[in-house]
Amino acid sequence: MEDLKHNLEALKHFTLLEKLSDEQLIVLASRADSREYRRGQVILERGSRDSSDYYLLEGEVKLEAQDGRSVQVAAGSERARQPIAHLQPRQFTVTAVKQSTMLIVDQPTLTQMLKNAPQEFSMSEAGTAMEHADNPAYALVSSFYQDLNAHRLSLPSLPDMAMRIRTMTEQNDCNIVDVAKAIMRDPSITAKLIHAANSPLYRGFKEIESCEDAVVRLGLDATRQLITIFTLRELFKSKYELLQKKMSALWKHTMEVGSIAFVLARMTPGLKPEQAMLAGILHDIGVVPVIKYAEEHPVLRTHQDMLEAIIPEVREEIGCALLENWGFPDVFVEAARQAENYRYDSGNDKPSYADIVIVAQVHAFIGKPEHAAIPQMDQIPAFHKLALGELSPQRSLQVMQMAREEIEGMQSILR
Repeated sequence: MEDLKHNLEALKHFTLLEKLSDEQLIVLASRADSREYRRGQVILERGSRDSSDYYLLEGEVKLEAQDGRSVQVAAGSERARQPIAHLQPRQFTVTAVKQSTMLIVDQPTLTQMLKNAPQEFSMSEAGTAMEHADNPAYALVSSFYQDLNAHRLSLPSLPDMAMRIRTMTEQNDCNIVDVAKAIMRDPSITAKLIHAANSPLYRGFKEIESCEDAVVRLGLDATRQLITIFTLRELFKSKYELLQKKMSALWKHTMEVGSIAFVLARMTPGLKPEQAMLAGILHDIGVVPVIKYAEEHPVLRTHQDMLEAIIPEVREEIGCALLENWGFPDVFVEAARQAENYRYDSGNDKPSYADIVIVAQVHAFIGKPEHAAIPQMDQIPAFHKLALGELSPQRSLQVMQMAREEIEGMQSILR
């Protein structure tokens, strides 16, 4: 633990701890516990409750959900920046894949430190409604950050249909007939899948009429991603008119980014178009819980400027936590984390889904106010990694114009 006190950079690797001052990190390290686990040892049991956050310092662990889904997390990876299985009760059984070291932090202590940490976010940014500390709006935003840092923010569940199909299609003995039967339990989703299979983007020699034939034509991977997208639409809803407008605008934006990502991936060898589209749809998923939070707080519902000030600050953190809770692969978490980091460079020459989403966003913002804050396309590392990297920025815009029909066709499917 003595080494931890002096290795502040190691602690700053973690998402929540990076917000603390050096003095706070030293105090936290002195109060935390560093514990080693041998290979195969259970670190956390699914369903258990405690008051600690577990951070992976060394080694590798496996997280296994109740339905058998599992994911491995290695120290130093993007996923390891978040506390391991931090939702309460624990949603995963965590086991050491090899000898691992965990930093165990008391949640109430960390929450209090975060409350007193230097604030990168200025409350004045939320407008005149928050100019005075005794204003209830100011207190509400403070309360929001406390709930977020203490993991008390309610996160939506992945729709049952999406969870069921994702689980089925990831099994080695997956049967197309069984997948089709599961989809047909929802007539609306079935109709959308058949419509997608008959669209110009997938159309074959004959019109398809059955769900089973649609799955055969699309393939299991494309079916899995499309079903997830179709069911996610139900999360973008609110019972309040103003918030519903925000949800609708959010869905429209994610749909546009997803459609452009689909087309970009078709132009880029090595990337799956449907997976790129889903990454585009999910890049702003962290905004949904924030809008849902506003449903329970009238001040946020009536002061849209406050909501607009909060969203950019927490979108990434909440989105990544949500995708991890849903058991999505790291490529989706990375895309959500880097979606608006236009200088992002993975260090790998091969393009990633994060690169696709970044470039898709650039194209989606062209002609809109947001575009003014985006670097020139030839200054964006992601641009040079795609197939478009062989072209000039002007030529890439021409290519996207030529692909406009495909983009609109995919948007039609998503609607």
